Amino acid sequence: MNQLNDFCDSITNTLDIRSNGLYPSNVLSNLCSNGFRFDGMLCGSMEGFLQSLKYKDRDKQRQICSMKGGNARKRSVTSWQTDQIVWWKGTPIDRQGADFRFLVKQAYQAMFEQSQRFRDALMQTRGMRLIHTIGESNPYKTILTAQEFCGILTEIRDAYDQRDKKLPRRRKRVFVELDNVLVDLLSDLVRHNVEENKVEFIDKANFSINLKPVPGAMDAMHELQKYFDLYVVTTVPWENPSVYLDKVKWIVRYLDKIFHKRIIITHSKNLCKGDYLIDSSEKYGTSEFEGEWIKFGCDFYPDWPAVIAYLREKEFPDQEVPAV
Repeated sequence: MNQLNDFCDSITNTLDIRSNGLYPSNVLSNLCSNGFRFDGMLCGSMEGFLQSLKYKDRDKQRQICSMKGGNARKRSVTSWQTDQIVWWKGTPIDRQGADFRFLVKQAYQAMFEQSQRFRDALMQTRGMRLIHTIGESNPYKTILTAQEFCGILTEIRDAYDQRDKKLPRRRKRVFVELDNVLVDLLSDLVRHNVEENKVEFIDKANFSINLKPVPGAMDAMHELQKYFDLYVVTTVPWENPSVYLDKVKWIVRYLDKIFHKRIIITHSKNLCKGDYLIDSSEKYGTSEFEGEWIKFGCDFYPDWPAVIAYLREKEFPDQEVPAV
């Protein structure tokens, strides 16, 4: 097995693209087997595509185009150099002309879009200068010079990077538990003078639409709705399913009507796919939630102003987000 070498120079911030280089250098090499389809042709590697351009016969071109890099390189010929004409699907193309540069750029673009491995490797070089020291510099002697090769990759990389920056930021998903986070069940406990088995009482109590919101909860929900993909999540006791209807009525009464279409009833909150779960209890899968559990009512997040301040600082540190 050939040993891979490190061709990344951190001092000059350059990456030398070589087939025997460490990742991502080797994956960016034309010899790497980054398969893709281009203009109806199956390309086993970029080397296969480039070498196939030297052949006028369409069947021969198709055969070489489908080859992996090492095998394709062995089929290199110099006959095209005399008149500087290459071929693509029976059409002659001037190696030194704009049509040739456009064709090759489109092929690289197709590989970039179709090969996740190649795309990830190229985007890992953000901010680096790409070089290819073993490449030929004379365009009359090679199907693609080192300068042309690195220029195409840099252009594709930087265009994709700029596109990413212009895309709207994904709104992160936040789930908010109803009981004791939005609805003040604990104050109801006090009114009932229930001091023991509080959790059991909460689970089995008849939910009432007359329960009051947790202080600051409604303002916080309206504020969060502006910046996050927001859902209300809760559980319903199996022995009293009518609680579901009461909870929907409560949400419609105190929150925007949009939330009655954003209610999730589950005893397995860990199945909810999102970024944040605001909940006061670890029960029903909360502690196994895939994102970040914000434990409402604890020392770090004792109330809604503390939760909003944390989310504002973490998600929008450079923006003026109004306080709740």
